[in-house]
Amino acid sequence: MSEMESITAGERENTYRFLASLYLKPPSDSVIAMIKDGSILSAITANEESNAGSPFYSELAEFVKNAAQIPNLKDELEAEHTALFALPSGILPQEAAYLDREKRLGGRVTMSVRQFYEEAGMEILDSCIEMPDHIGMELEFMGFLCKLEKEFWDKAAISSLQKCIEFQKTFLSEHLSKWVYQCCEKVIVRATFGFYKAIAHFTMEFMKGEEEYVSELYAKICKEGEEICETAA
Repeated sequence: MSEMESITAGERENTYRFLASLYLKPPSDSVIAMIKDGSILSAITANEESNAGSPFYSELAEFVKNAAQIPNLKDELEAEHTALFALPSGILPQEAAYLDREKRLGGRVTMSVRQFYEEAGMEILDSCIEMPDHIGMELEFMGFLCKLEKEFWDKAAISSLQKCIEFQKTFLSEHLSKWVYQCCEKVIVRATFGFYKAIAHFTMEFMKGEEEYVSELYAKICKEGEEICETAA
């Protein structure tokens, strides 16, 4: 099967998991170090020049430029993360807060997301304290699906690929894409530091690309599956 699609799936997995980690927890020591030395700019995007005009890149570049002037950078970003994503007065980064009419966290919407995970074969560890419909968990789930996709490309497992990509397409359209933009817009408005504003901008740009890519990929893999079936017949 296609080596390029396998590589792309791995890159997409890394991006999803990186974003998930930033929403689920405050920046790690390694991320703080990358901010301080500026390497986070090249880590997030492979082509700095092509992204120079994008909101996320300009916001992040400005934050990196001024980061050295922020006393106790790690503590400040930890406090910001708590204020945005952990406190009841924050933005409520759960799907139910946007799609449940009564905004019931842990209710019908949350359970439908959990069921989706179970159907795809992803288990939620007992040690996980976040609800299944937390933005970080939903991004982590997409990373999980990308990991499976890469394995299926490498094994040339067409039927499994079709199912995996169908899961991605359906989850985006029925869940993540329905509310992630609203959530990110709130982060941009509420965040004090440019770091989380930049991450929110990057999330939106990445998701727009994902919606288009997964839709095209699904059409492609379905066509290839039909051609293989016709050949076999």
